Amino acid sequence: MSNVVSRQDANNAPIARPWLLLATYLVVTGVFYTFVTHLPLGPVTVIPAGALDRAIPLLPGTVPLYLSYLFAMPTLVWLGRGRAWLLPAFFAGALAAGVCLVCHLLHPTAVVWPTAHDNWIAWLQRIDTPLAASPSGHVALPVAIAIVLLALRQRSSVLFAAWSALLMVTTLTTGQHHAADVAWGGATGIAAGTFTLALLRAQVDLRTMAAALLEWACIVVAISVAIALGAWYLYAPAVLVVATRQHALFILYHDATHYHLTRRRSFNDFLINVAIGVPGLVPVEFYRPLHLAHHRHLGTAQDPERQFLYHDQPWRFRPLDAWPLARQFLGDLFVLNMVRNMAAFRRAGGQITQLGLPFQAAAAVWVIIVALLVWACSARTILLVAALWFAPLLTLSVLLQKIRSMAEHSGGPHATPGWADWSYSWRTGWIGRVLVWPYHINLHLQHHRNPAVPWHALPDAIDEHEPQLDASELARLLWSGIPPKP
Repeated sequence: MSNVVSRQDANNAPIARPWLLLATYLVVTGVFYTFVTHLPLGPVTVIPAGALDRAIPLLPGTVPLYLSYLFAMPTLVWLGRGRAWLLPAFFAGALAAGVCLVCHLLHPTAVVWPTAHDNWIAWLQRIDTPLAASPSGHVALPVAIAIVLLALRQRSSVLFAAWSALLMVTTLTTGQHHAADVAWGGATGIAAGTFTLALLRAQVDLRTMAAALLEWACIVVAISVAIALGAWYLYAPAVLVVATRQHALFILYHDATHYHLTRRRSFNDFLINVAIGVPGLVPVEFYRPLHLAHHRHLGTAQDPERQFLYHDQPWRFRPLDAWPLARQFLGDLFVLNMVRNMAAFRRAGGQITQLGLPFQAAAAVWVIIVALLVWACSARTILLVAALWFAPLLTLSVLLQKIRSMAEHSGGPHATPGWADWSYSWRTGWIGRVLVWPYHINLHLQHHRNPAVPWHALPDAIDEHEPQLDASELARLLWSGIPPKP
């Protein structure tokens, strides 16, 4: 078996494929930036020029220095490849950039560019737009990286500190931003860097935290675009995006059930309850006893999944005929099976776990978030946000979770022809990862063998020559109408 990273040293493990991570970051942020600079979702606030802005001369020769921002993350990856400090530094920079982009999405801003003649600045104005002004991502990203590297006492911190200062100056000398934008960018970078260091001190798994933040960014973008553009046909894709990302958050929630988010248990529960436990209506304190009992009693009559999850439903860990399978899926899609699950749990004498301070603190965070939404948005917008969150949460997200659950466990050794274990392990591509198996939950056999291993280390837990089912076999596993392979 390969060397497996445990939760104790997750942040000390170097990024396995840094160049792939960089390419993904550049594509995602590039698409996001193009969107917010060409399709503002609301009235654009013009940032006025101050006295300092009017006093600073335009210097066309500083345009190449301004554009050096494009090399900040590639340089970071080049210097940090194979080193443990790359993870927190990259996290901080990506967080700063992401916060700026979300700000540009929710509150579009612009500057009035000074008149430029046929020089470098005129060329820059032709290829860029005056939108996405405040906060300045050109400043926020290198500042966040510099703060983390300084705290970690890395020599490259000097480079990024100087780079931050250079970009602060050149955003002004090229007229791309005003001093207020630079100030807000600096504040964003300081906040992102400080937040990253706080997570490190709390021993929070940065990979899991980054994944949760990315899922929420997808949800915010999907809901914001659907509401702002107001076209009815955008609601269906928004619901699909929200449901799949809710499902992905619940996979991270599953990991936090095993305290993989951080070893500080109360903080672990607070963070995951903020991420999905509270808005997903299932506090982790309720789910954990059931899930740990599932691990202890896998496949037996005491297994909570066998007791409650499929109670009074067609699924019996065998392929179903068309009508029973349709009944199963429709029951999941329209909340009926969820009601059956809870009724069976209560009839069996199940008690609701007492919710302590981590849940109460997470609930308080969400009270503040909802209060801010009520203060900032119209009643119609609030209703649409609620509908675009709760409609998928109670329907499509439940269906996706049930399909994934059905794909996790067999009816016993050899109940599925050719499979000798209680749990499945699947090979899947990107579509399967998006819809059914995010965050390596397809490696459920490996998870049950190694519950102390976080999601991102599960691929290293696959034994050499260990069998796996192909994702294309899922339909055959669920529906008896597909004949077995010869």
